[in-house]
Amino acid sequence: MALSLFGTTDPFFGNMERAMDRAFSRALTGMDVGALKPAMTGPAGASTTAHPMDIVETKDAYLLHADAPGFSPSDISVEMAEGLLTISGKKTEEKADESEGKVVRRERHFTQFTRSFALPESVKEDEIAASLDKGVLCVKVPKAEPQPKPQPKRIQVTAA
Repeated sequence: MALSLFGTTDPFFGNMERAMDRAFSRALTGMDVGALKPAMTGPAGASTTAHPMDIVETKDAYLLHADAPGFSPSDISVEMAEGLLTISGKKTEEKADESEGKVVRRERHFTQFTRSFALPESVKEDEIAASLDKGVLCVKVPKAEPQPKPQPKRIQVTAA
C-alpha cells in the first residue's frame, strides 16, 4: 500500500475543492485567482491551502519533500500517531527594528501549514527522521517488511 494523503482518497473532491475556492474567491474579492495564488487566507493573511509536497518511493523508504524557506528546525513539527504522519510548520512575523527606519510596506508575513498522511502498516515508525537543509524539509519514512497475512483457521463445528 502506498502513502496516501489523509482524507483525500477521491480525486473528485480535490477538484471540487479547488473549484469551490475559485468560486468563493471570485464572489468575495471579484478576482479569479485560479491556481496561481491561495484562494482563501486565514488570520494575518496566512495561507490555508495545502502546502505542496513531493513524495518519492524508493526501495527502502518513502521520502517526503517540502519547501520551507525561512523556516528553522524549531518552526517545524513532525508527529506520528496511530498511523498518521502530521507535518506542520509555523513562522511568525518578524518585527522590524524601528531604529533602522519606518516600515513603508510589509509583504513578508505569518505563515503556517499542516499536512497529514496515512501511512501503510509496513513502515518503521520508530525510525522516521526529518531534516531541514537550505529551506527544503525532507522526512524519511523507512519501510518495514510486510507482515505475513495469517492463514485462515478452520473451526470445527460439533453437534450440540
